[in-house]
Amino acid sequence: MSSRTFLLLIFRKMSRRNVPLLIRKGWDMSKKLLTVISAAMLLFALVLCAGCGATGVGAGTTAGSSSSASASQAGEYEVDVTLSGGSGRASIESPAKVTVAADGSMTLTVVWSSSNYDLMVVDGVEYLPVNESGNSTFEIPVASLDGDFPIQAETTAMSTPHMIDYVISFDADDVADIDNGPTTAQVANFHNADLGNGWKPIDSMKLQYATCFTVDYFDGGYKLLCLSDGQRYLTVPEGADVPTGIADDITTIQLPLSDVYLVASDTMCLFDALDALDRITVSGISKENWYISAAQAAMESGAMVYGGKYNTPDYELLLGKGVRLAIESTMINHTPTVREKLIELGIPVFTEMSSYESEPLGRTEWVKCYGAMLDKEDEAQKLFDEQVAQVGAIDSTPTGKTVAFFYINSNGAAIVRKPGDYITKMIEQAGGTYIFDSLDEAESASSSVTLEMERFYAEARDADIIIYNASIDGSVGSVADLVGKNALLADFKAVQNGEVWTTDQNMYQQMMQTGRIIADFNAAITGSGADTLYVSKLK
Repeated sequence: MSSRTFLLLIFRKMSRRNVPLLIRKGWDMSKKLLTVISAAMLLFALVLCAGCGATGVGAGTTAGSSSSASASQAGEYEVDVTLSGGSGRASIESPAKVTVAADGSMTLTVVWSSSNYDLMVVDGVEYLPVNESGNSTFEIPVASLDGDFPIQAETTAMSTPHMIDYVISFDADDVADIDNGPTTAQVANFHNADLGNGWKPIDSMKLQYATCFTVDYFDGGYKLLCLSDGQRYLTVPEGADVPTGIADDITTIQLPLSDVYLVASDTMCLFDALDALDRITVSGISKENWYISAAQAAMESGAMVYGGKYNTPDYELLLGKGVRLAIESTMINHTPTVREKLIELGIPVFTEMSSYESEPLGRTEWVKCYGAMLDKEDEAQKLFDEQVAQVGAIDSTPTGKTVAFFYINSNGAAIVRKPGDYITKMIEQAGGTYIFDSLDEAESASSSVTLEMERFYAEARDADIIIYNASIDGSVGSVADLVGKNALLADFKAVQNGEVWTTDQNMYQQMMQTGRIIADFNAAITGSGADTLYVSKLK
């Protein structure tokens, strides 16, 4: 902490005790007295400076560091955020930077829409700005990148400073899709079929689109799965022993696969398609957040129970249910202590990497990975081939029509997909042209980009087709609802021409319906009049 920051904090504490303070009461004392007081305060700050970081008061301090933690997750990332509370006029920059330390602790950089904020309070701890000019910028600790995060912030925009309650929300889409960013290190040439004991593979799975997993087959029914984050898993056939002498980095999974704790939401449809939903006994998603009817039915019957989110699992329940494998999204890497605890309890952790696939059918091809784990390779290949055939049957001839795919967040900004991600490729495969295909932010880690309305208006006003992302914001059920988000939308070409569509809320949980979703996009873009399931036209 700088002496300037410490002095500001001392002045603040004094002001809250109604002590006449030079900063707020005017410079009506002599310069000599001011110099004496300032020198004394500065000396006091310098004496305590070495211990300031441990006081819990400061700009960007985080707790819980551990030198023993792995540094593999350390780095700087981006996450979409929205702000609610107060008068509704304030906002914070999105995407926001998240710094992950070696111990897994995270620091969020909050950049406000004005320079009038001089204090933030998180869990009773005060944080001061880290900048001296420009919009107020703070660095605050966050426990996870999921759900709502209450904070307080003091603004000096009014006649006297006011403390205001706000909530920072991590975008649900981004929490799901942030996995597309480098939250897990990608390993070049990750395929390593050397078990370490001299065994040689007798065959390998043929893949058409997927690039983030491999499967090698060994004598005796053993299978080695390599993932693009460098993790390796060896499935051990029922009744067989774990081979001796295998490499230490290989995690073994005893077959038959059962009693799974499934946290990766987009994986449920793969188990459902493989008729293997009964292998999942604990869900990391609550019943009301599932849009897969078989999953809802399983939870209603008690065959599947809720076991807590990725960062707050119910360990006692998992042990009581005899969970033998946790299938997690890469969000688990934000909470390495949870991963370590699961492993300590004897529950292997399989980190699902399908969200790193840039090709839509690459994501779908992950059904073959789970087919290998379930000894259902033939069924998985058939399911995948059906999707490939469906996509191949779609006329992907460019129509020349531009498509805006977005939703409006609580701050009134438009959240659009980053060019080149799987949604934008689905639009292209449906014959459309993604209207945001040249955004400067295309190289950001996040899979989405936040555009303020003025810029969004300039970029998207002439789009031929609007597809509103109701998977994230389900509040738009009519064109009037959309225009109610912002009156400027009434000027959009697609609105005036009646070409406004909305997605179904369950679209993101339907990886095994890739062909149908692209076909639906094609119907919207071409105006073919074909029946649609995952998009519908607004009136």
